[in-house]
Amino acid sequence: MNSLPRPPSTPDAPASSPAAVPSPSTLPLGTPATGPESEHRTGHCQCGHIAYEVLGTPDDPHLCSCEHETRISGGHAVLWVGFRRDGLTWTGPGREPTWFATYTTLKRGFCPRCGTHVISIAAGSDMIMVTGFSLTDQTGIEPVGHSFRETAAPWMTVTLAPDPRAPRPAAS
Repeated sequence: MNSLPRPPSTPDAPASSPAAVPSPSTLPLGTPATGPESEHRTGHCQCGHIAYEVLGTPDDPHLCSCEHETRISGGHAVLWVGFRRDGLTWTGPGREPTWFATYTTLKRGFCPRCGTHVISIAAGSDMIMVTGFSLTDQTGIEPVGHSFRETAAPWMTVTLAPDPRAPRPAAS
């Protein structure tokens, strides 16, 4: 899988590192939560072969303009949205995506049929990140951050949404 040329500044990931980042389908799924954590969303790749559902409230919606994202997407940034790892279920006919290890501790999943990138999983994290536009319902995922902004295209201008977790000024 790692046959594409990579810039010298990019750490080389081993071709197969299943022990580094466990497959989400081998992890036990949590008991469905109640209250706001029971929010249910679905998502899929362009052709529908890889589909998923996630439980919980979207967390840390942000743009990323790192070297990997811009090469993978062919665009100036990717919108990522976090969800709890134990709330992820693969539901499409393709089951899990095909995995590519960007680093030994980070892998990204994409559809082997249409190439759509849908997920990123870091080793040891309780969270997964799905691409914002793979979600069917895109409400509440406005980006509140922009990682690697300093390496973004110099002409790119982004207005971020207010962070809902930030303290609000007291009303007078």
